[in-house]
Amino acid sequence: MVFLFPSCSNDDAQISAVQSDERIPNQVITNGTFTYSERGQIVHELKAGELRRKEGGNAQNPEDVVEVRSGFELFIGGNAQTHEAHLSAAWASLDEKTLRLVAKHGVVLRNTAGDVLKTEYLVWSEDSNRVWTNRPVTIQTNEGLIYGDGLESDARFENYQILKPRGEMILEGAENL
Repeated sequence: MVFLFPSCSNDDAQISAVQSDERIPNQVITNGTFTYSERGQIVHELKAGELRRKEGGNAQNPEDVVEVRSGFELFIGGNAQTHEAHLSAAWASLDEKTLRLVAKHGVVLRNTAGDVLKTEYLVWSEDSNRVWTNRPVTIQTNEGLIYGDGLESDARFENYQILKPRGEMILEGAENL
C-alpha cells in the first residue's frame, strides 16, 4: 500500500517577508521609569507599563523604535512630583534620538492651569517644543468645553490653537446681553 500525503513548502523569500515585519524586541522593560535630563536638571520623566525597544537601521543611521504599551505617563518639564504638563495614553511610539512621541488611544494632556485635552492621537516633539493633532479634540477649561478638529500647541499646553473650534463657553459680561 502506498499513501500519498500532500506537502506544503515555503520558499526562503516568503519566510523572510513575514519575519521582517515582526522584529523581535531587543529589550523589554515592564513598569519602567525613565528620566531625561540636561545639565543635571530633569526635563522629562516617562513612566511606561511596558516598553519595547527594537533596533534597526545601521551604525551610521540607527532607526531604533521604542514602543510603549500598557499605558504610559509623560511628565513634561520636570518629574512626577513637579512638572509643567502631564501626558498619558494607552500606547505610544517614541524616537529617543529626537524625543518625538506619537501617542494613541485615550490620550489626555493636562497643563498647570487645569486645562484638559482629550483626543485619540497626539504628537509631542521635544525638539520643536510643541504638540499637535489633526484628529477631533475636546478641551475642558474653567470656562467650559471646546471641541475641534485638530490642535497645535506649545509642549506645555499653555498656548494652544484649536483648529475648526466649536462648543459652548461662558463669557464674562455676557449675562447682561
